[in-house]
Amino acid sequence: MPNDQTLFPLTGTAVTGVRLNIRKGQPNTAAPIDRKVDADTSLPVVGFVRGEMISGNDKWYAGNDDTYFWSGGISSVQSSSSNVQTPASVKRRPDGSIRPLSVQEIAVVYYEFEYTDRSDGSIEIVPVWSKRNIVELETPLLDKVVRHPVQVHEKAAGACKRVFDRIEGAGLNDKILTFDGTFVPRHKAWNPRRELSPHSWGIAIDLNARWNAYGQAPAGNGLLGSLHELVPHFEAEGFAWGGYFTPISMCDGMHFELARMDL
Repeated sequence: MPNDQTLFPLTGTAVTGVRLNIRKGQPNTAAPIDRKVDADTSLPVVGFVRGEMISGNDKWYAGNDDTYFWSGGISSVQSSSSNVQTPASVKRRPDGSIRPLSVQEIAVVYYEFEYTDRSDGSIEIVPVWSKRNIVELETPLLDKVVRHPVQVHEKAAGACKRVFDRIEGAGLNDKILTFDGTFVPRHKAWNPRRELSPHSWGIAIDLNARWNAYGQAPAGNGLLGSLHELVPHFEAEGFAWGGYFTPISMCDGMHFELARMDL
């Protein structure tokens, strides 16, 4: 694995959609060709990395023996994470990762609200909506890193509690170094030209922001601040991980958002 590449673990099988070159050592077209495979070939996947940009797509899958192949040549991926038992209403992308809800879908499940924009990208929601829908979450696991009440949508409270119970039961408490927000009414990336963030509904959680900055690759598996080990526990309750967002400019490794429509 090249030192300047961050591997996103994603174990599974990819199926090629076209005849494809399998590269050796680096995720780019300058790397030597290990072999060529035909369309409808199944290839083992151990993760994905950001490599050479081709047709606006810089995502490459990592295979066995230090090989790489461009994701644009892949028709589908069945990942092992797809085997995690998740609620039936959760939808997955072709690569097996959970697809976040659209703003329109969020509004259907967690209710629309009226709001006023502020100049800093935040919004002010009508108080009656917050009073009816936002509750405080009891999270003993977060006591060491939170100095204020954790607020979430009342429909998300059960899933959030079960996630932290799972993490505690797995002995992964020490993986949570900082808590960086749940209910924060605002536009995405604090940009008033973008759509509303799921944080506005209290269905998203940010953790370990210092090591997982927006627009950058998340902390690698096993490194300080890494959240990779927590992803299966969040997925089991129907949360999508921002570390899988593409392209890299949209990557949000600190971020988990509830993607369930059955609540």
